[in-house]
Amino acid sequence: MLLLLFCVTGGIWTAYWSLQFGLAPRPLLSEFQIALRLLVVGVASSLWWRRRNLVERIALSCAIIAAGSSAVFGFGVNSTTLQVVRLLFDFFAYSIGAFAILRWFAAVARHRRRATQFGTS
Repeated sequence: MLLLLFCVTGGIWTAYWSLQFGLAPRPLLSEFQIALRLLVVGVASSLWWRRRNLVERIALSCAIIAAGSSAVFGFGVNSTTLQVVRLLFDFFAYSIGAFAILRWFAAVARHRRRATQFGTS
């Protein structure tokens, strides 16, 4: 549930930021923020190899692209294309991630209904 809240909040924040500021210049990221983005790339990459669900893999791919482009930005590379990629893939990662989590909750609920219907758990 916490991950779903994170995805929904992140998606709303990304949409708000895009509408409010567009592609306005942003300050460079700190070393900690760059390291965090690289950690996200590493974790999402390792999860990508383990997950088989297509929606989850798409969400993880978007997260890898979003975090990777943010890390590249943190290293000082800046262009309009990079800014667009960062915003778009942040939004895609959050929204598709929320969709994947909701699908997972629905599958768990279906499994529980079937288990109680047939008297197993």
